[in-house]
Amino acid sequence: MIGHPHSNPLTVFRRSVSNKNWSKKIIIQPFNGDLGQMSHLYDLMIKCDDFIAICGNYWMKYINNNIFKLWKKKISQIDLALHRSEYPFIKKKFNKIGDRKFLYIGNDYSYNNFAKNLKYLNILSKKIDTKKFATIGNKKIGIIKHYGWLDLSKKKSLNIISKYDFLIHTSSFDANPSTVLEGMSWGLIPIITKECGYVGLNKKCYIPLNNISAAIKKMNYLQNIDEKKLKKIQLINLFLLKKKYNWNIFKIKIKKIVNAKKKEKIINYSNKQARFFEKNKKKSSNYYLKKDILFSIIKSNIKLLFKNII
Repeated sequence: MIGHPHSNPLTVFRRSVSNKNWSKKIIIQPFNGDLGQMSHLYDLMIKCDDFIAICGNYWMKYINNNIFKLWKKKISQIDLALHRSEYPFIKKKFNKIGDRKFLYIGNDYSYNNFAKNLKYLNILSKKIDTKKFATIGNKKIGIIKHYGWLDLSKKKSLNIISKYDFLIHTSSFDANPSTVLEGMSWGLIPIITKECGYVGLNKKCYIPLNNISAAIKKMNYLQNIDEKKLKKIQLINLFLLKKKYNWNIFKIKIKKIVNAKKKEKIINYSNKQARFFEKNKKKSSNYYLKKDILFSIIKSNIKLLFKNII
C-alpha cells in the first residue's frame, strides 16, 4: 500500500494501514519541517515501513536538529520533477534594467500549505514597487495585480507569464513548490527562500526569510544586472531540470524504494514525544476537526451522496 495520508481517521489510508495482508506500507507526500503540517503522521510512522518524502535536500539537513530526526531511518528523500514538454520555454527576452517584474503563482489553502508567508511578499512588493508584482492563484495580496486562477497550458496565460522575469516564493515551510520548476522551465528566474526546499540554484536567487533589507538587496541586484547574466542563470536552470528534476529519474527512484526488500526499522516515542506530536497535530490548520476542514469534509460527502443518489 502506498499513499498520501490525511489526519482524518476515517480516510482510506488510515483505515487500511493496520491490515496485516500488506507486504509493505509506504507513505508518499511532500515533507517539510513544519510541526503543524507534519505532526499528524507521527502514529503512521510507527505502522508504515517507509516514507517517500518529496522535498528538497534542505529539509533533510533541517531534521537533524529537531524532533523529526526520530523519523529519519524511514525517510527516503526524493526531489520533485516535471515534464518539460508541458511547460514550454517562453522567456526569450528579459525586460530592461529597472523594469523587470515579479510573479507569484500559488495558493494558500490550509489543506495545501498554510506557510506561504505571503505577508512578507506583500512587504517586499511595497518596498520595491507593487506595480512590478503580480499573482496567479486563489489569493489576492494587498494591491498587487491579481490574475486569479489561470489555465497555465493556454496560450493566453503563457503570454501573461512571459511578461514577467522572476518567479518569487517567500515560504517559511514549503517542501518543493512545483511552480518553481514550472517557472524555470518557462525561462523565468526563481527568487526564493531556502525554506522552499530547493538547493543548488544560483546563490543570488535565494532571499533570506523575513529579513527585508537583505532580501531587497538581492532582488535589486537581479533587477539591475546585465541580461547576459540572467540568461546564464536561465541555462543552468534548464540543465538542472534535465539532470535533477527529471520525471524519469523521479519514477525510477520511487520504483526502487517500492521494490526494495523490506527492512525492519523500528520507531519508538517516549510519552513526552507522543504528547508533543499530538499537541501540534491538533493545533494545525489542517487538523480534520477544525471548523473549516470539517465543513469541507461534510460538504464533499454530501455532494458525493447526492451524486450517487441521482
